[in-house]
Amino acid sequence: MKRTFKYALSAILTAAIIMPAMASQDNFPDVPDNHWAFEALQRLKKDGILVGYPDGLFRGNRPASRYELAVAIHAAYTNLKSVTDGLDSQIKALSDKLNGVATQSDIQNLRDALTALQNDVNGMKSYGEDIANLKKLADTFQKELQSLGVDVEALKKDLGDLADRVTKLEKKKPVVSISGDINLLMLAGNSNNNRPGLDMDGHMTGVSPLGAPAGLTDDLTMLEEGAFTFAGTNDTGPKWKGTIVIGNMLDTFGSQSTFRNGANGGYAEGNSDVYLQDFSVKFDSSVAGLAFNTEVGRVGYKISPYIFQRIDNTSYFSNERWDDGLYRFDGGIVGFNLGKAKLDVFAGNTSKITSVNGFEINPINAGPLNGTFGAYPVMTFDRTLGADLKVPITSSGNLNLAYLLLDSLKGIPVDGTGANRLAIYGGDLDLNFGKLALGGGYSKSDLQENETIVNNIDNAAWHVDGKYQARRWSINGGYREVEANYLAPGDWGRLGIERNPTNIKGFNAGIQLDLSRSLTLKAGSEWDTGKDSNFGGTTGFDTGTDINSWNVGLTWQMNRNLSAMLGYEDTEFTNLDGAVVTNSGNTSASYKWTTFGIGYRLSDSAKFMIQYQLSDISNDYQVVPGGGGRFTGGLMTSQLSIKF
Repeated sequence: MKRTFKYALSAILTAAIIMPAMASQDNFPDVPDNHWAFEALQRLKKDGILVGYPDGLFRGNRPASRYELAVAIHAAYTNLKSVTDGLDSQIKALSDKLNGVATQSDIQNLRDALTALQNDVNGMKSYGEDIANLKKLADTFQKELQSLGVDVEALKKDLGDLADRVTKLEKKKPVVSISGDINLLMLAGNSNNNRPGLDMDGHMTGVSPLGAPAGLTDDLTMLEEGAFTFAGTNDTGPKWKGTIVIGNMLDTFGSQSTFRNGANGGYAEGNSDVYLQDFSVKFDSSVAGLAFNTEVGRVGYKISPYIFQRIDNTSYFSNERWDDGLYRFDGGIVGFNLGKAKLDVFAGNTSKITSVNGFEINPINAGPLNGTFGAYPVMTFDRTLGADLKVPITSSGNLNLAYLLLDSLKGIPVDGTGANRLAIYGGDLDLNFGKLALGGGYSKSDLQENETIVNNIDNAAWHVDGKYQARRWSINGGYREVEANYLAPGDWGRLGIERNPTNIKGFNAGIQLDLSRSLTLKAGSEWDTGKDSNFGGTTGFDTGTDINSWNVGLTWQMNRNLSAMLGYEDTEFTNLDGAVVTNSGNTSASYKWTTFGIGYRLSDSAKFMIQYQLSDISNDYQVVPGGGGRFTGGLMTSQLSIKF
C-alpha cells in the first residue's frame, strides 16, 4: 500500500462529516497547514473519525495497516448515520411546529431552525458518491471489519438504506433560502509634510472636516453594510429572489456607478439607508417551438467593458454586489434560444431606482468619469432598451453583437440642440486555441436628439488583445483606440484617477509569473498618446501628449489563512494641452501609489483585510478635486467580510 494512502482515504471520507465549523480546530501537530490534506484531517479529527497515535501524532508517512483503515471506514459510517438520523428528527420537529399554533417567538425560532436545516441539507448533496465509496471500501476490507465485530452484510444494507434516505431528505427543504453578507469598512487618511493624499478614486485623504491637514484619527470614516438575499427553493416553476441592503455605504459613495467626494474632496461618513438591490422572477416558456426564458422585476445586465458595464467605483472595498458590473433597472430580460446562439432583449427604467433616503443606486451615465474631460457634459439616462446576440464560432470562440438605446428625459445642449438619446452598437470576438486566447472589439456611440443624430463622428472605440497561458506564467498584450466623442456607459480602464479616458490610442502589455507555489508576481504597462489635437481643450490630450503607466504587484500566500501583498503604480502625463493646465507653464502630471497589505482568512465564510497606501502625486491639471498641486499623504483601509 502506498505511503500516502492514508491521506487519500481521509480526503475521500471528508464529505461524510456534518457541515464545516466556522472556527478552526486543532489538527495533528505533525501535519503542516499547507499540506493538501490538512482540512480533511482537521475535520476528521474534530469528529472523532481519526484519533492518531497515543503521542497525538498522525504519522502520515507511515504505511497504514488494513485494520486501521477498517476502523476509519466504520467510524465514517457511524458518523454518516448519525447525521441522517439527526436530520430526520429536525424535519419531524419542524413539521410538528407547522401543524400547531405559533407565537411570534415561535415563528422567529422556526426561521432560525429552517436556516440551520437548509445548511445541513445543502451539505448532503455529495453524500451519494461518498456512500458508494463506503460500499466499495466495505467490500475491500470485509475481513478486517468482521474481525472488529462488524456485521459487514448489515453494514452494506444500512449503506443502501442511507442512500435512499439522503435522497428523500434532499427533497425536504424550506420554501425560502436566506443568504447574504455583512461588511465593515474603515477608511483613515493621513497627511504627510502638511500635504494631504489623493487616492485612486479621486478622494483627498488626510484632511480634517475643516480642511486642515490631519492624521488617521481625525480623518476617520467607518462604514457598514449588510445584504440579505431571499430566494425560493422550488425546483420547478417560476423562481424568485430579492436582496435588501442596509447600511451607510450608498450615502458615502453616492451610488454604485459614480464618484462622490465629501467635504474638502475627502470621504464623508454617510447616513444609514435601505435599498432594494434586486427583486425578480424567472420562468421558462416557449412559443411555436421557440424556447425562451424571462426575468422580470428589478434585474441586472451587462454586455462588455466597452459597451455596457457598470464601473467599479470602490477601489478600496471588495464586494460582489458592488463589483459585478451589472446595471440594475426595473424592467425585464427575455432570452431566446436560437440553436446554439442566444439572443437577450432587455428594457427598463433606470432613474427611479432609489433608496429610502432618495439616492439613485446605479445611475447610467455616459462619458469619461472622475474628471472634467470629455467633449460633452456627462449625461444621465432614464430608460434603456437593448439587444445582445451571442453566437458561438465553432468550438474555439464566441461572437457577441449588441445594440443599446439610452433615453434621457432631460436633454443637454449640444451644438444648438437638446441631445437626449445615445445609441451604442458594436461587437466583441473571443477565440481560444488552448494556451493562446485572442480577442477584439469595435463599437460606436451616436448622440441623438430624438431620432435625429447630433454627432456620429470621432465616436468609435476598438481594441485587440492576446494572451498566452503557460503552466506557471502568462503574458498578454494589446492595442486600443478610443475617440474623443465615444460616450458608452462602460468600464474600460483607469489612467491616474481618470476613468474611461477618451481621445487616446496606444499599446498595453502584462505578465504574471508564479515564482513558487505561494509567491506570484504581476506586472503591467500601457503606453498611450493623444489621438486628435482638435479635442485637446476638452480631453486634455492632443497628438503631442504622452501617457506612460506601469504597475507591479507581489502576492505571498504564507499559509492557507494568511497572505500579504505589495504593489506599486506609476502613471506619467507629459505635454498636456495647455487649456486644462492649472499651474502656469507646467504641462505634466504624475500619479504614484505604493500599497502593502495583509489578508487573513478567518473561516470559509469570513475574511479580514488591512492595507496602507502612500500617494506621491503632482496633480497639475484640472481633475477632481481640482486645483492641482502636490499630494503626499496616505490612506489606511481595513475590511471585515462575513458571508452567510
